[in-house]
Amino acid sequence: MDTFLKDLRFALRIFAKNPGFSATAVLALALGIGANTAIFSVVNAVLIRPLPFKEPDKLVVLWGNVKRQVVERRGASVADYIDWRAQSKSFEDMAAYWDSTLTYYPEDEPVRLNGEIVTAGYLPMLGIAPQSGRIFNEQDDRPGAPPTVLLGHSLWTTRFGGRDMIGKTLRIDGRSATVIGILPPGFRGAGDNAEIWMTAGSGFTPENLSDRGGRWFPALARLKPGVSIEQAQAEMNAISATLEKAYPATNEKRAVEVAWLTREVQGNLRLALLVILAAVGLVLLIACANVANLLLAQAERRNKEVSLRMALGASRGRVTRQLVTEGVLLSVLGGALGVAFSWWGVEALLAASPVQFPSFAKVRVDWMVVLFTAGVSILTGIVLGAAPAFHAAAGNLYDTLKEASGRSSAGTGRQRFRNALVVAEVALAVLLLIGSGLMIRSFQQIMALDPGFNPERMLTLRVGLPRLPAPPPAAPYAPATAAAVATPNLEASITGRMLLEKLSSLPSVQAVAMGTDLPLGGGGNATFYTAEGQPPVTAQNVPRAYVHRVMPGFFNALGIPMKNGRDYQPGEAGDIVIVSENVAKRFWPGQDPIGKRIKAGGAGSRAPWLTIVGVVGETKYRALPRNPTADPDLFFPFDQRTRQIGIAIRTAGDPGGLTEAVRRELQQMDRSMVIFNIGSMSDRVSQQVAQSRFTSWLTGVFSGTALLLAMIGIYGVMSYTVTRRTQEIGVRMALGASASEVLSMVVRQGMTLILVGLVIGVGLAIGLTRLLSTLLFGVTATDPITYAAVAVVLVVVAMAATFLPARRATKIDPITALRYE
Repeated sequence: MDTFLKDLRFALRIFAKNPGFSATAVLALALGIGANTAIFSVVNAVLIRPLPFKEPDKLVVLWGNVKRQVVERRGASVADYIDWRAQSKSFEDMAAYWDSTLTYYPEDEPVRLNGEIVTAGYLPMLGIAPQSGRIFNEQDDRPGAPPTVLLGHSLWTTRFGGRDMIGKTLRIDGRSATVIGILPPGFRGAGDNAEIWMTAGSGFTPENLSDRGGRWFPALARLKPGVSIEQAQAEMNAISATLEKAYPATNEKRAVEVAWLTREVQGNLRLALLVILAAVGLVLLIACANVANLLLAQAERRNKEVSLRMALGASRGRVTRQLVTEGVLLSVLGGALGVAFSWWGVEALLAASPVQFPSFAKVRVDWMVVLFTAGVSILTGIVLGAAPAFHAAAGNLYDTLKEASGRSSAGTGRQRFRNALVVAEVALAVLLLIGSGLMIRSFQQIMALDPGFNPERMLTLRVGLPRLPAPPPAAPYAPATAAAVATPNLEASITGRMLLEKLSSLPSVQAVAMGTDLPLGGGGNATFYTAEGQPPVTAQNVPRAYVHRVMPGFFNALGIPMKNGRDYQPGEAGDIVIVSENVAKRFWPGQDPIGKRIKAGGAGSRAPWLTIVGVVGETKYRALPRNPTADPDLFFPFDQRTRQIGIAIRTAGDPGGLTEAVRRELQQMDRSMVIFNIGSMSDRVSQQVAQSRFTSWLTGVFSGTALLLAMIGIYGVMSYTVTRRTQEIGVRMALGASASEVLSMVVRQGMTLILVGLVIGVGLAIGLTRLLSTLLFGVTATDPITYAAVAVVLVVVAMAATFLPARRATKIDPITALRYE
């Protein structure tokens, strides 16, 4: 320890004597380590820390899916879920759950609440106990049981003031529900969005129990000890095959996907964060190569000192320990400053990030992150110290003491090693620049994508229309498709036509679109259909489309082009339909589709034939940049009895300025009207591309940092090379070499290193950027424009970094250079 402290003090003196070197090295390491620490803070919070549930590594989600052109998730039917639970042996327990928005009616304005509808085993499976009261039991779960609810802690404190609510009755979705418990702080359900919970029993009606076609929810299950996810998947495959044979009409090509709950919660963030973590890892490697070059240059300047120590009896191991101590101290200082940078970096990242992280992900620089930083710093220091130590140990003691080491084989070896570090820096920078370029190009393609509608200056909202007094529906918590079958539409006290007229009269309103759902609103149900006079299709290729009901003017207000035919007229109804372009292209290519007919269901369906009166352009209705499926859209005349309506209002100015006026007008019509999901269409579009923007932005920042570090590294090595070759250049100029020849010689040496690094980097990029393919849109992993742009940028930057030392070489005075020869 005494020797170590002496080495430490000596290292501090060395750094104090070379403040420029020390500051440059510490800052370079702080950038690399700080960036890694900041991103690791996010990765640790989102990907590494376990979910806040009991034994989350045993929790899986069961999704029903269908094998069409691609495998599509479709959830489970009630009947399938009951069979899964009864027949499977791989799980300790299984529960059904699904997201739902519920309307709470207090004495004043109604409120929409994000909820989960769950079966009784759901909360115990997650290990959630109530803060007060009790949770659901089997009696609450039975069909026909009185509705009961659990309140989330945040809802309980903000909406109800934290007062005693156990046993109180709330009016939820037109029914009286009893509060039986309060859940603990921080719990938001498996979907990470809920604030209130209701039992699923009332949705498990006799109609649903016998209907295997209506699929809308996943199941949560816990694996038994010793059972792997692969074994569970094999068992569910066998159960699916049995159900397919027993119920071919509804279960043909149906299967079950067993997925880890952790991966479901992390979603697409997992791959994006791992890509960003790899990017900052490359930045740290480039910073290390820079600092290693600085240490090698300093070690060469200290050759005589090191050789004198060894001549006086110091062992190679003792010298190596001193140099490694200096490297570790340097990296620890850089790591400490990097932690300070990361505190600021994490705050800036969270403030600027367009991505919504899971609520349980507490992104902060905690002890685990500091431990990670300490480990990275020490490892970096050992690597940095080992490089000059190795070359010092390999030096020729006799030559060094004669001050001839500049021409020794060890000096040549050091130069080669420094050149190799520059090549490595350039190759890593090229890899990072290409990856970043592909992400930026992909984002540009997304932003240039035509969504099929015009989102500019458009305010969107949804309203729940009040109803005339009527008995409660039989299955209010089942999905819309099941509820529509079980319960007739009740007459609304306010119609869509009344809303349309009222909103159209507001100042600055140019057009109003009204329908059952809007683009990017998450609505719309899919249905199979048949085209008249077309050949039969196979089971693998059954036509399917998404169904929407719209009022006249819907397409014009949204900017959806009418390709053929006409829009609906006010008051028009009947067996007519407007289809999107892909329907006409599939069945009537090169023909006029107006007047052609389609109907819901297969060829034997008794549904009425619908006459096509219009064809509209394809719209990215469900998601950007890709729709989840290639299925087209069918638009039916609006049903004035529709209970929930999507509204889009085209304004002459900022749509946000119209928000209060719209809310006020609707509340004047009826204070019991529910208004929710209010915001601009541009914000909806922005949210759809948030992850792509987040990934391209961060990789762009890190690739810019890598380019800067690589430029500094190139400049440093070429400057040192010029200094080291001062005598040689002086001799050349004394013998008649011109300034342009010297300039060309130095630039050529630098550009050779750059081109070698560029070739290696491009080769690495071709092999590794294919991993980014799932994050790219509209570009390939070998996009020639990106590769060419990176090559040009790198060559220009390298030329600038090489030219300055080369120009300095032309200013060398031969007399001064040869004075000590």
